[in-house]
Amino acid sequence: MSDNIFDRSCVEIDLDALKHNFEEIKKAVTPGTDILAVVKADAYGHGALETAKTLIDGGAAGLCLATIDEAVELRKHGITVPMMTLGFTDSSRFEDAVRYDVEQSVYSLDIAKALSDEAVKQGKTCRIHIKLDTGMGRIGFKTDGTETEDIVRACTLPGIEPYGVFSHFAAADTDDDEYTNQQFALFMKQIEALGQKGIHFTKRHICNSAGILRFPGMHLDMVRAGIILYGLMPPGCPAPVVDIDLKPVMNWYAKVIHVKTVPVGATISYGRHFTAERPTEVTTVGIGYADGLSRKLSNGFELVIGGKKCPIIGNICMDMCMVDTTDLEIRPAVGDKVTVFGSERSADELAEALGTINYEITCDVGKRVRRLYVGG
Repeated sequence: MSDNIFDRSCVEIDLDALKHNFEEIKKAVTPGTDILAVVKADAYGHGALETAKTLIDGGAAGLCLATIDEAVELRKHGITVPMMTLGFTDSSRFEDAVRYDVEQSVYSLDIAKALSDEAVKQGKTCRIHIKLDTGMGRIGFKTDGTETEDIVRACTLPGIEPYGVFSHFAAADTDDDEYTNQQFALFMKQIEALGQKGIHFTKRHICNSAGILRFPGMHLDMVRAGIILYGLMPPGCPAPVVDIDLKPVMNWYAKVIHVKTVPVGATISYGRHFTAERPTEVTTVGIGYADGLSRKLSNGFELVIGGKKCPIIGNICMDMCMVDTTDLEIRPAVGDKVTVFGSERSADELAEALGTINYEITCDVGKRVRRLYVGG
């Protein structure tokens, strides 16, 4: 990528890496199992529209979103594949859900009734995915048998097509396999109980990224690929039972905007939390906490300049930060590229420094940071 095609900061989205990752996931998935691509939260910060187009071209059976607005935006841009929302949609938005053919997760009879009323009103059929709570504790019908009749009633309402049934693993990315096996057993038991009452589903899905890589016997009819699409592993995930080669899709870059040398005793940035103990070359970079570079990375975390890690000195400001480049063999210059994370260094390093997970790192890259798409 030419440094001249962005001014202060950008993320480069490598669509060839995205395609590569999807091909790797296809090889890991049980033959005959569909893959839903999770592109919620603007594809974890990567840009939902371009990401969705690439994944659909690669063979994704459909898309998973978090909100009805995310789905409607893609529909308005010509995306026609099946889409489902994974969580909550307010009843005031069911008109759009039915109008734009966005499959809804249903975890209460009241939700099903409201969707049924809207579907009948529009003269359409609304596909639903029954959500079962097998141990995540968020949303979902209970799997202890007490809400089986409610599920049956929800699936037999007019205008409703009970297309899918799903659940979420809580610990598939840990070594607590016993809990994952327990969740899967509850899931299958509830599906069997519904089948005995005449309720059958086209698609059963419970595997997330960790489930795809670690529990191939649980792939069923469909899996939901999330973080691994973007070349990152679920944090702390034990070794996959399948071979997979993932490539980072997002590279976050900034630019050097100023270079100067300060004397011993000079202080840097707000609060004067850094004092130069030697003549120090201070390189100012055009990126700050308003771009998503957390202020918690002040005074110590390193950015990459000229292939070398250089520590941030002083507090990160809203629009810029300063790094110590005194020890670089080649002097930086205005316009030089600075790497925050990507193929040179993983987003996991930022996550570890902040005590969080890589999902949050890519999602937190600010909207004013330009997305540049390469490859594809």
